[in-house]
Amino acid sequence: MPISQTRPIKHFAFLLIASLVPITSFASVKVNGSFTASERCPAFQSIKKQANPGDWYTDSGNTYQALQLNKPNGDWVQLAIPGAHPQERWVNLNCGKADFTQSQSPPFTASQNNKRQNNQCQIPNQHDSYVLAVSWQKGFCEHNKNANQKPECRAINHNKLTVNNLTLHGLWPNRNVCGTQYGYCEPAEPMRLSPSTIKAIAPWMPNFYYETDFGEYQWKKHGACQNRADDDYFLLATKLVQQVDQSVVGQFIKANIGKSVPVTHFREMMVASLGESATQGIQLSCLNGHYLQEIRLSLPNDFEQHSTLRAKLEAYSAQTGFKKRGQDKAFRGNCQANIRIED
Repeated sequence: MPISQTRPIKHFAFLLIASLVPITSFASVKVNGSFTASERCPAFQSIKKQANPGDWYTDSGNTYQALQLNKPNGDWVQLAIPGAHPQERWVNLNCGKADFTQSQSPPFTASQNNKRQNNQCQIPNQHDSYVLAVSWQKGFCEHNKNANQKPECRAINHNKLTVNNLTLHGLWPNRNVCGTQYGYCEPAEPMRLSPSTIKAIAPWMPNFYYETDFGEYQWKKHGACQNRADDDYFLLATKLVQQVDQSVVGQFIKANIGKSVPVTHFREMMVASLGESATQGIQLSCLNGHYLQEIRLSLPNDFEQHSTLRAKLEAYSAQTGFKKRGQDKAFRGNCQANIRIED
């Protein structure tokens, strides 16, 4: 009898208890063996978020392959759930009987765990804003010294892949007091994306045409610091990139492909369309100071409540305070006075 896929009454008591128990991040531990369910319990994709795509539950009496514990001698076991997507799901150990052995991989030491717990820049859901980093793939792939290590860049540089839109570098939760150091909140949390999500985001994050390495890095460093499920996080980031690509930002870049343009002209066009306040949240990034590779946009925590790109950027400016002085330099980032937009 396969695991049941239904949407009836939830186990509110179980969820309430689980929500009251603090879950600390440890290194997961691989196990060998099985787990036999003794009751019907939710099978979560993520322990922290308690996301359950497809609404899957264990069936009492069924035996499942056990994959790993959430920590040495942990209280959550990851099972292989036939039919679920992804198949790897977390179930509380109280839901059945374990018949497995733990691997001998050394766990984090107490001092390592204490260091992580005391680091305020590694606590999930403590961000106060976001940075959306969008790339001009042609500039990056042509001039980054490590570009040939990336399969999408090899394909672009050998004319086997064409990318004419802005692409996703990352959607980064940001905590002001941490500067650029907020991240790695759940380093043991693996990325789990459905095939449909990978297909949907590949045109906007071309590494996914070939592998998932870059996405996994972005998830581990940034995505696990916020509370959206993996699929939701990447699909939302993709929609944001599409919005930027269709905005005056993307229009200006594509209208100047193959040209060198003054940064002041770029900024003037943004101010004319978006206004001074919104433009405050935009910063350019160049390779060798000259070749445009990236645009970074600062967004408020509640950016989903603002429909247009201008509204999102203005909300961030209102949150942090508009500062008219020094805006030309802030917009330019590490770029020189003139930048080239590669074709």
